[in-house]
Amino acid sequence: MNIETLQKIYPGATLHPFATDDSAYFVFSSQHKFLWIPKNELSPTEFQLLQTLSTPSKQGQQMKEHPWFKALFEHQKPPVDTGTYRIIQVEFNHLDSTTIENWNSELQSILPQLVDYFFVTENYALLVEVYHEEALMIDDLEGVFLALDGDFNLYTKIFVGSFYAHTEDFTRLLHEEEALFQYELTHSIEKKAYTLASASVAFFSSEAVKDSYLMRTLYHQWFLEEDLIEIITHLWKNQGNVSSTAKDLFMHRNTLQYKLDKFQQLTHCNLKKMDDLFLCYLLTLTFK
Repeated sequence: MNIETLQKIYPGATLHPFATDDSAYFVFSSQHKFLWIPKNELSPTEFQLLQTLSTPSKQGQQMKEHPWFKALFEHQKPPVDTGTYRIIQVEFNHLDSTTIENWNSELQSILPQLVDYFFVTENYALLVEVYHEEALMIDDLEGVFLALDGDFNLYTKIFVGSFYAHTEDFTRLLHEEEALFQYELTHSIEKKAYTLASASVAFFSSEAVKDSYLMRTLYHQWFLEEDLIEIITHLWKNQGNVSSTAKDLFMHRNTLQYKLDKFQQLTHCNLKKMDDLFLCYLLTLTFK
């Protein structure tokens, strides 16, 4: 059961980006969204069922005590007058109170430029970092979280946002970056770290492509052989480099070249050209 379905069942429910401590509401959370359902609309059985389906959330009041809460969730000005800041989203597989305490301490020593950091749910946290000359790049951050995973027997995934001036609306920025993260968690499950650059092409393009009859027709006509999807994916990853793609696929370069030539003959789509490769990559992302 998802939040959209519950909204139709309980018309008095309202959607929010955070939980509430108000005892008049039951908070149903899913994928970082929070539906506040008036308890007077729930029977005892419904209440019990929703409790088993919902992801446990942190108390709203606890979150509201953080200095960046209003900037991230209520369109308020950040509690700073200078600087640029980025949001790092962290998704956990599981946590307990002891692990959280130790993880917090270790994180602060590794990322000393954090200006705020708190959990939204039991397995989802937001980190706010101010820009500095030694700010870690995505590969370095991925290494940091891999090390933390090993130290604390965790499995995390992260989305590293861009740096934005303190004058921007961070509520809107977080809303869109969170949507990108959720999309990637569903469509690129093998990855650990995601960025705006890695997620934007698939997310924003597929929204426009998925309802296109023309694009869907191309996909079903072009991708009759299952291995073509994997070839296109690795070819895009390697920026069209045939040798690197063949190595990734454990395929002889001549075999791969034969398949690419055959594909071009059938479709008149030359995968050595980035425009053609992008079109095919977009089709596989949207319809596979």
